[in-house]
Amino acid sequence: MIESSGVLYDNQQWFNANYLAGYVLECYCKLVLSYAIQIGQGVGRNNVRGYSHSIKSMKDDIDCLMISGTQISSYCIDLHDACSNILTHWNPNNRYESNSHVLGDKVLAEDIKKEVKRLTELVLKMDVDGVI
Repeated sequence: MIESSGVLYDNQQWFNANYLAGYVLECYCKLVLSYAIQIGQGVGRNNVRGYSHSIKSMKDDIDCLMISGTQISSYCIDLHDACSNILTHWNPNNRYESNSHVLGDKVLAEDIKKEVKRLTELVLKMDVDGVI
């Protein structure tokens, strides 16, 4: 998703780049929450499939992990601050709604690209640390 979103961005395909960026956020959330479950620090779920595409539920649980002060906390970020554009504009269930054109904005794409970069850095950190 990270690579595909970047290729689409480079080709000025703003809508699809932004749309796939939402999945980058979803994947990051599910990686963190999977790791939390794996090490016994999950927040009430025994697998990530139960979240479906609910970024809000995942965000709330990551917020709880972030303030817990446990080993998973170092992989958690305040998604409201770090990914506010994706959180505000992305919903895979609304792709064909009348307001979906918002994702086609170049300025939004530039902001979302920065958010994806931050998520990418965290995923790489998890990989280097052997978490994923």
